Amino acid sequence: MNSATSLQCIFMLFILCIVRLGYCAPQNEDDVTNITSNPPVDQPKDMESYSAAEMCSNYSKLIYKYIKDPALLDYEDEVLIEVKDCLNSLTLIVNGTKAEPKEFPHMALLGYSRYPSSETWACGGSLISNRWILSAAHCERLDNTTLVRWARVGDLNYLSETDDARPMDYQIDQRIVHPDYMKPSLYNDIALFHLDQDVLFSSYVRPICLNGDQNWQPGPTKIVIATGWGQIENAGAKSPDLLRVTLDIIPSSLCKTNYASIGKKQLMHGIVEDSMICAGYASGEKDTCGGDSGGPLQLAHSTYSCMYTQIGITSAGKQCATKDWPGIYTRVSKYLPWIERIVWPKSR
Repeated sequence: MNSATSLQCIFMLFILCIVRLGYCAPQNEDDVTNITSNPPVDQPKDMESYSAAEMCSNYSKLIYKYIKDPALLDYEDEVLIEVKDCLNSLTLIVNGTKAEPKEFPHMALLGYSRYPSSETWACGGSLISNRWILSAAHCERLDNTTLVRWARVGDLNYLSETDDARPMDYQIDQRIVHPDYMKPSLYNDIALFHLDQDVLFSSYVRPICLNGDQNWQPGPTKIVIATGWGQIENAGAKSPDLLRVTLDIIPSSLCKTNYASIGKKQLMHGIVEDSMICAGYASGEKDTCGGDSGGPLQLAHSTYSCMYTQIGITSAGKQCATKDWPGIYTRVSKYLPWIERIVWPKSR
């Protein structure tokens, strides 16, 4: 078979798998290895980048759509008006319930199987641009072996086709783990996963804003929310539904005391306040759990309606919803310069 015929056959196979499956998976395990082993490339520290605040302002415009003005239907020239197409995050926050459609459009589900149709969903993440997912470094691999390969956005119940959701699967083609993350240590538990194509934004899929205030403290009226598809209880099954729970920020002094007995391999320096946040309930009523790792700790944005600000990344905990053992979250603001250089560089 000549080279022209071979290329034609390969092209036809590619088109066929796109039409039938909606994606094109590698044909053998060697191809999988090649695609999933792209070396992490950090950007120079002096590289100029757009700020998370600038990008948040841009993303806030995505909550609007344009419709014909119903009061001017007989008018010869078409007149469009701007209306919100989103769920106002300030009105529907309740404790420990299923998320509503369009409520958390930044949520991503991370999978580790070869095909998304037979996926092993095991971590969460947050969409922060049209090509990048923010997650935990320990979510790069499942059981220390299998690399994360897929990101699903726009979903609510990953077992249902009748929920009001618009799920889309994207292949992860690059994984950038923070250079200072050293497993089993819990420090610097943050990673960025690059998608192989642009995400299509809609009212169901939209990036989250990132907190840049390193001195952020929860106010009396601010609600902190964790979201994910994790276990509902210790050693329990994972939830196929996207769940939300409101949490208290636990003072770092109390958190340090509670985690003082944890082994030095995981927390050699104890809880480090400038890079970690503790959240939960002192009585152990509510918490994140297994499967929630990598998902966002967030609060309603102070300026933009229907938007959230991510302050943390679900990282670790002693046990789920256990008295005196709050969850540990990576503090996003600590790593914002690193994120901005990689995700929003002004030049390549």
